[in-house]
Amino acid sequence: MRETSSSPIVLQQRQLAQQAVRYPTMVFTTLAHLMDVAWLREAFRRTRKDAAPGIDEVTAGEYAEHLEVNLTDLSERWRTGR
Repeated sequence: MRETSSSPIVLQQRQLAQQAVRYPTMVFTTLAHLMDVAWLREAFRRTRKDAAPGIDEVTAGEYAEHLEVNLTDLSERWRTGR
């Protein structure tokens, strides 16, 4: 499926992809600073909702019921290494 969105997150992802193609020997040491709640929200939007539950047995529908709380918690756990 071709992405037609021009959201800042999608544009940022495109720029990173273009850099990776343009400079194939460049090493991305970390992208963690890009993974904020907005980035996670876009990742969730792109996730197949009919896929199997995750390792925690939570379905996409269950996760979506409290999406902002879940994404904020996930972002915090990511940043603190929990």
